[in-house]
Amino acid sequence: MRRTTICRSDRAVILALAALPLLWRVLPAQDTTQAAQQQDTTQAAAAFQGQVPSSHTVSRGETLWSISQMYFNDPLLWPEIYRLNTAVIEDPHWIYPGEVLNLSEMATIAQGGDTVTARPDTTVAAADTVRAAPGDTLAAVVPLDTAAIDTIPADTALLIVEAPPPTVAESYETIFDRRRTNRQVVQDVLRAYVHQPYRPLRAGEFYAAGFLSEEERLPWGRVLGATATPAITRLTERTSAITFEEIAIKPPRNASYHVGDSLLVARIDRVLEFGRWGEVVVPVGIARVTSIEEEQVLAQVVAQYDRVHNGQLAMPLEPFRDPGQVRPTPVEKGLTGKLLEARDPHPIAGAQQFFFIDKGRRDGVTPGDVFEVFKPAEGYAGSASEEVRAVMMIVHTREKSATGLLLQIMHPGLDRGLPVRLIKKMPS
Repeated sequence: MRRTTICRSDRAVILALAALPLLWRVLPAQDTTQAAQQQDTTQAAAAFQGQVPSSHTVSRGETLWSISQMYFNDPLLWPEIYRLNTAVIEDPHWIYPGEVLNLSEMATIAQGGDTVTARPDTTVAAADTVRAAPGDTLAAVVPLDTAAIDTIPADTALLIVEAPPPTVAESYETIFDRRRTNRQVVQDVLRAYVHQPYRPLRAGEFYAAGFLSEEERLPWGRVLGATATPAITRLTERTSAITFEEIAIKPPRNASYHVGDSLLVARIDRVLEFGRWGEVVVPVGIARVTSIEEEQVLAQVVAQYDRVHNGQLAMPLEPFRDPGQVRPTPVEKGLTGKLLEARDPHPIAGAQQFFFIDKGRRDGVTPGDVFEVFKPAEGYAGSASEEVRAVMMIVHTREKSATGLLLQIMHPGLDRGLPVRLIKKMPS
């Protein structure tokens, strides 16, 4: 009897040791309903699970450093958060509670890295309690303490481990020295075209358009030439100046300029041979008076539309009235007039050229109005119907005439005398 008892005890110990691997598989299958109900729903919990929200509201005590650490596990990525929120953050060292930070473009950072995910088809089903064979003196295996479950390493045979990232050669460059990707370069270029305010007319178009003198005596001064000493000896007495260079101007008789005055530098191109429209004034630049001398003034060229040289004319700059962001309203049976002539004669007309019409401020024409140039129908059987040849926007007005910029051209034959018709009117 003594020998039989010893054998039964050894057999029980062997069965208990054999049941330990089965217990390894049984223990992870626990009831997770309670844990699911207590899951943290804060933004920090979402970041811990690799789910970065599209935005983050700053709380008291937070910094860009701590927000980058919380969401991306890398505090050195805070400049990226600042770059995406320059419209909200003026100084990256000072953020305030309640500010909403945009994180949508950095969601891919949180999704990258080395993560380990379990396969959905390898969930371990709960097994029955391991029982000893009938007749054994040992009962079921006693369950271990639940606190020890968290320290048991996972079974890597049931998990998919992503490949480690490629090794990067060590260098001394910081995050501020990293080269921008092609995508970032394109985004910066496109960002300049997003949310641009609409402008029916810009100051550069107004001043560069030119106009007809309408036989009016204008207060012209005379450009004496550039004041800079040339590095190479000139072969002629003619001097020229470019933007930010200084020129000397002689004011007209019985007139004076003051420091800070803006002057329109222009040339007289020709005189219209028909009608009483006067001379064609073509602007070449804008100069601002910087110094007053005894018989002349010195001015700096601040804008240039053509070559600025001695012998040209200068007069006080006409003020530009910004129409704002209003849009012209379509009209029916609008004002009609005639096409006078192109500012710069060309055999074939093209877009972005300036043309004069015979309607001006006294007829209610304002900068920003849109006219169309058309050829009327012949009026006999078999002839062509009305043909729209070009669309122009008025960029400068005088009392009896106006200057239009061609926006669209359908036919290059814009001959003198073709009728024009108002199709869009700026609000008064």
